[in-house]
Amino acid sequence: MLDSFVGAGTTVLRAKQKGISATGTDLSPLSIFVTQVKIASYDKTNLFSDLNNLIAFHKPVTIDLTTYPERIRKAFSQDELAQIEGIKANIRLLPTDISSFFLLALLNVQQKLSRAVPDGGWFRWVEKDNQSHSVVSFFESRVQLQLADLPEKPISQPGNWQPILKDARTLDDLDDTFGALVTSPPYPNRHDYSRIFHMELLSLGSSEEDVFKFRHSSIRSHVEAHRPDIQANGYKIPQMLQTAIDSLPESVDSRISPMLKGYFEDMFLCFKAAESRLMPNGTCAFVVGNVRHAGVMVLVDEILAEVGEQAGLKFDAAWVARLRGNSAQQMAIYGREPSRETILFFKK
Repeated sequence: MLDSFVGAGTTVLRAKQKGISATGTDLSPLSIFVTQVKIASYDKTNLFSDLNNLIAFHKPVTIDLTTYPERIRKAFSQDELAQIEGIKANIRLLPTDISSFFLLALLNVQQKLSRAVPDGGWFRWVEKDNQSHSVVSFFESRVQLQLADLPEKPISQPGNWQPILKDARTLDDLDDTFGALVTSPPYPNRHDYSRIFHMELLSLGSSEEDVFKFRHSSIRSHVEAHRPDIQANGYKIPQMLQTAIDSLPESVDSRISPMLKGYFEDMFLCFKAAESRLMPNGTCAFVVGNVRHAGVMVLVDEILAEVGEQAGLKFDAAWVARLRGNSAQQMAIYGREPSRETILFFKK
């Protein structure tokens, strides 16, 4: 099985629990990291022992703030960073799989401390008191939660599970073919995950330039993404999409129309890539969501049903999973209009 937008790795983890070999791909290094942590096999007894040692031997370290990216310096106090780096120094002494388990917990702690708070598809800066005295207790609590999620015994199913850093639009060089693809691409709602998880990406070792490249090369679901080097040959803009774009008022952000056009071009390429990796009679399931811009509802599910067929897949069925609200700004101006979240099924 393939999940071409692996995100937080839930699909690959569930596949492992069911004994189904699975590959997950994503452009985000954070997604690959989180997925790898989730699908690794752990000995809970050893992890409890490692946690006790991390707490017992913890001490803050002296840091040079000038060596940190500006956003990190703004997000955390010097004392908080000293505590974080003290924990991180001991984590690095552990084997890779084990250290990643604890590093994931530390990333969650950093999110709790950070003055850069995710807000919709962006983040905003907030004032917070220095919480350096709580870093260790926050870390211990988070690790305990992760430990509670682990099975008592490691999963020993035969199979292969792997996350790969790769663009869902270009999967031709994957070695395997798959009987099924289950995934949920970003919705064209302007949410920029490179910004929402900017701090986590920097903490994992990405540079500001790396984050910038990720932002601009990602699926065009937000206004700063663009990939001029990838051409959607054979794609034709669906009439339903053109009608929605033509219905946008003149007052709308001028970047919305190009974003919508680019999003469906990119999804055409994702469908083409999926078709190339599916076995004959293979099945695709895409979880997608309709969106609303300046009061205009964009029927993403219906448009993608047509786009998938343009890419060579056969549309099979659509299941409405739920109805969602709109953004607070949309509802304040235009009122509430439920947006469908739909599972689209295709066959090769």
